[in-house]
Amino acid sequence: MFGLTIEKLLLVGLVAGLVIGPQRLPLYAQQLGATIRGLRRMLESARTTTEHDLGVSLARTEWNAFDPRQYDPRRIVREALSDTPPTAVTTLPEPATTVTPEMLAEAERVRPGQKYLITGSSAHPHRVLIESLATDDPRRLASQIEKLPVTPLRPSPTVVGAAPSGEC
Repeated sequence: MFGLTIEKLLLVGLVAGLVIGPQRLPLYAQQLGATIRGLRRMLESARTTTEHDLGVSLARTEWNAFDPRQYDPRRIVREALSDTPPTAVTTLPEPATTVTPEMLAEAERVRPGQKYLITGSSAHPHRVLIESLATDDPRRLASQIEKLPVTPLRPSPTVVGAAPSGEC
């Protein structure tokens, strides 16, 4: 990193010891250590806050699964051009949805044709695609039900030739 080697670091430390002096060197070393610890704490706090807000882990080991270098394009093309059909993916039947009172309350707020369900607090809302819900989920069913159109009220009949009230 930055071309720093052990020899260069020792040389910088020796020069710092000569310039600062033996009386002030322990104080400056202590201040440097406290500054580095503070920066590490700040970085860790920012990382955990970001993970919490995004809902995604920022651990390097989990991001390695998305590394594009692990994919071999020759293998992908070879498999795409091979004569053998790909193996069929078996789909498991969807489990029956357990209806909770919270789901029923959310289903009452869903409008027909609505595409997303907003859950969570107003500070941290979470959008859920209604089509991704189970087919027997009451929130999905509420979005598919079409309500009867509301007919407008008829205007009240008026007497022709009568003066409007308040005018003579």
